[in-house]
Amino acid sequence: MTARQCLTLSLADARRLLARYHGRPGSLMSVIQRLGTIQFDPLAPLGTNPDLVLQARVPGYRQGGWQDAAYRRRLLVDGWDKQASLIPPEHWWAQAPFHNWFARRWQQRGVDIDSPEARSLLDQVTQQGPSTSLELGDQRSDPALRGSWYGPKRSRHLLKALWDSGRLMTHHRVNGRHAYDLPERVLPNGACTVERDEDDALEHLIVRRVQAAGLLRPAADAAVWLLPCQRTERDRIASRALDQGKLVALDVAGEYHWATPEAVACLDDAGSFKDSDQGMRFLAPLDPLMWDRRGISRVFGFDYVWEVYKPRKQRRWGYYVLPVLWQDRFVARFDAQCREGTLTILAWHWEDDIVSSRLPDGMAEALQQAARRFLDYLGANRVVLPRGLGHQARYAWQSALK
Repeated sequence: MTARQCLTLSLADARRLLARYHGRPGSLMSVIQRLGTIQFDPLAPLGTNPDLVLQARVPGYRQGGWQDAAYRRRLLVDGWDKQASLIPPEHWWAQAPFHNWFARRWQQRGVDIDSPEARSLLDQVTQQGPSTSLELGDQRSDPALRGSWYGPKRSRHLLKALWDSGRLMTHHRVNGRHAYDLPERVLPNGACTVERDEDDALEHLIVRRVQAAGLLRPAADAAVWLLPCQRTERDRIASRALDQGKLVALDVAGEYHWATPEAVACLDDAGSFKDSDQGMRFLAPLDPLMWDRRGISRVFGFDYVWEVYKPRKQRRWGYYVLPVLWQDRFVARFDAQCREGTLTILAWHWEDDIVSSRLPDGMAEALQQAARRFLDYLGANRVVLPRGLGHQARYAWQSALK
């Protein structure tokens, strides 16, 4: 296949590609390199989003393991990729040309990272070492900032602007709050690579976005494609990546997609993915596979809505609902929480084509194995089950405790 050739896939091909790409088990480091980015979210009824992303791919992963990887071993650093994310440290340097772009955006909002107040914050961090927003700057509220996403303290806005512009980094987190430090004291030795120009940096972001998702529509929602450029500029850079063979064009049942060559190779390497093809996995709400929800609906016939920010009365499925993928199909979703060693499944919803009293061959066994891995990941020794699971599924969960 030439660099610019468009490969035609059926929906079944696309399902198989995504199931194999995201289902391949690997070490923590290999998964980090495969995805390139993991979205961060502080909510943690079942572990944080990075925990859930990793437990679905890394055998033996335990809740909280990403923090050791990020804040002690520096395999990951807090960075930006459409939202707050965890990225390899060398990727932080790859997108450094956009630090000035972020600084200009903050300047337009009236936040100057070269102001005396900003320099004072940098001096504080230099002298104190890793410090949170509660330990830095003026703690008084500014009435003009009430209702702001970053709160009413001007110092907190300045710290975020300094972080976005690359003058500060996250050394670690304290209850989800950034502990800021200087980049040279956070990045591991050797993380600095040759600086790129803006076109190269943008290409890196675009390819990484596709790499994380596995298969991504250029027409995906704006939230999926949030980039420091307009869509026309994105398409120009993506065209360059296609010419260079860094991206592959695909026609999936009549709709245009992008993938990386590594993801496309999954279609031809069936033997390497035999175990993952048959397994069941519980996915994170913000798993890279789930980013393009309209695309997932079309390819898998699975309509997923994350209802965590909806009022309780408006929720159909639950507060923190995890999709359940078996082989190359979504078969269920469930809402749950884990506290003090007890996993409570608040609701379990089978898809319409699943009859709970008569599960397809192999599904009950796959559920038992997935349940055992999930309980081990959480460190849970007790499970509370809801009605509606069906006898086979209930037995699978109960057997997972033995």
